[in-house]
Amino acid sequence: MFNLRHRINRILIKLSYRLGISRLWSMPKKLALDPTNHCDLKCPLCPTGLGDKTVDRGLMKLHQFKPVIDSMGKWLQSVDLYSWGEPLLNKSFVEMIRYSAVDKGLRTISSAHLNNLTDEQVEGLAKSGLDKLIVSVDGASQDVYQQYRVGGDIEKVFNNMKRLVDANKKHNSKLGVVWNFLVMKQNEHQLDMARERAKELGVDITFSVMRTNLKNDILQKVEDNIKEDAQWIPENQDYNPYDVKEKKRKNPIKFCKRPWMETFVNWNGDVFPCGCVVTENKYSMGNVFEKDFSDIWNGAKYVAARKELLDQPNDLETICHLCKQNGYYTP
Repeated sequence: MFNLRHRINRILIKLSYRLGISRLWSMPKKLALDPTNHCDLKCPLCPTGLGDKTVDRGLMKLHQFKPVIDSMGKWLQSVDLYSWGEPLLNKSFVEMIRYSAVDKGLRTISSAHLNNLTDEQVEGLAKSGLDKLIVSVDGASQDVYQQYRVGGDIEKVFNNMKRLVDANKKHNSKLGVVWNFLVMKQNEHQLDMARERAKELGVDITFSVMRTNLKNDILQKVEDNIKEDAQWIPENQDYNPYDVKEKKRKNPIKFCKRPWMETFVNWNGDVFPCGCVVTENKYSMGNVFEKDFSDIWNGAKYVAARKELLDQPNDLETICHLCKQNGYYTP
């Protein structure tokens, strides 16, 4: 559906980064928001799974969620309701989806490991207005899957995907269930097996490249991460994001547009320039529970982050500086 406000906002976004503007007239067209950073799996490359002690754990309440959506909803085109945790652990998750997707009419996507799914959640998701649920399943058999999704049960996940598929048919739901298979050394031999199983379940499947430790990938040098996490890096060059010999990324980001296009809100209201980054408070741009988002969006830290990416002089170091310094973003 044509929306003049969205179109003007997109034009202003594009003009801003192309003209080197760091204080913006535009607003983000995409919001990523983490309903919770709790998770019951122990994935060995994930800060949450590793029990990272530098961040607080918690869940966003529905009464906190709604004002966040309201504050930028007229500009938004899409909302991602996931990041560092398992969103289904938040009891308000389905209501959050419904508020974003139905009440505000926003394209809404989420991601889950889907080991735990109640009958109420099955029905709720199918009728929530959610556009896509990405299900993380990194293997096609339990022995392979559990090497990364430590504590998970693949047959439970397959059964839960099938329950959602059946509920979608029952309610004529638009929800698309997509199996995302993160390709790593221990599972790269199972791609064909996964394709066949996805076909049996009636879900789409995508294959994604892995990253080394998701926190250190930003905060450490590429060569150190490759050395530390070599056991996970696949041999298949189609899914290997690193040049292991040269100790560098194959395709680093040449220009990061995210601080112009999107924003990320943590469960506790802390705002970050993207969902890629770690959520330590010291890297926060501000807190949306304490300040108007528009003030954060054009606050000193956000402006400094954009200047960093534009190679303009600035005196304030942000997470974007570290990202650039450590080779995740290489202009």
